[in-house]
Amino acid sequence: MSRNNFRHSFTTDPEDVARYLEALIEGFRERKLTFRSQQRKVTLDPAGVLDMSIETSATRGRVRVTLAFSWADEEGPVIPQLPLGGAPSSGR
Repeated sequence: MSRNNFRHSFTTDPEDVARYLEALIEGFRERKLTFRSQQRKVTLDPAGVLDMSIETSATRGRVRVTLAFSWADEEGPVIPQLPLGGAPSSGR
């Protein structure tokens, strides 16, 4: 598991879900999301334009709502840029 992977599942009630969603809202407003469990703590910094998807499904009396957010990590690997005008020089 990489340093930013985090997964935590639990059973709760709708009021608790609302509190978690409010914490997510505040985290997006402050551009800092922190997730904690007994074993791990992960902090993410959403920035720029975010992609968001919402999915619902119902199968055999079980309903699922999935929210997903993604964005480009500004602290990701540095990708070398080609100079204007084409391919890098061959050094000749």
